[in-house]
Amino acid sequence: MKSTLFSPILEYTQTDITNYLNMLKDNPIKIIMLLIDILIVVFIAVKLIQILKETRAWQLIKGITLLIIATLLSSIFELHILNYILTSFMTYGVILLIIIFQPELRRALEQLRYQ
Repeated sequence: MKSTLFSPILEYTQTDITNYLNMLKDNPIKIIMLLIDILIVVFIAVKLIQILKETRAWQLIKGITLLIIATLLSSIFELHILNYILTSFMTYGVILLIIIFQPELRRALEQLRYQ
């Protein structure tokens, strides 16, 4: 098998997942807690998407998703210059987006409080 950038990460992740599944097998209560945890996260994600669909931020989220996919693809296909540019943009882009969309973020957080 060819060694890639992700090989050490994949090996660690596989070991970690195996250990976690063995721990779940030994502790049935942990399975129930895991399901509750997943349900809470899904509920929050659905509510957040519903709130964001009502704002201009939805178009922004689609654009960010496209940038993330492009960054991942540039890493997989070893397009080093493009990957560097996209990674650099995403690092500072998050701060820029928070500043630009501060009123929308405030409005979304206020809607969370009243629902």
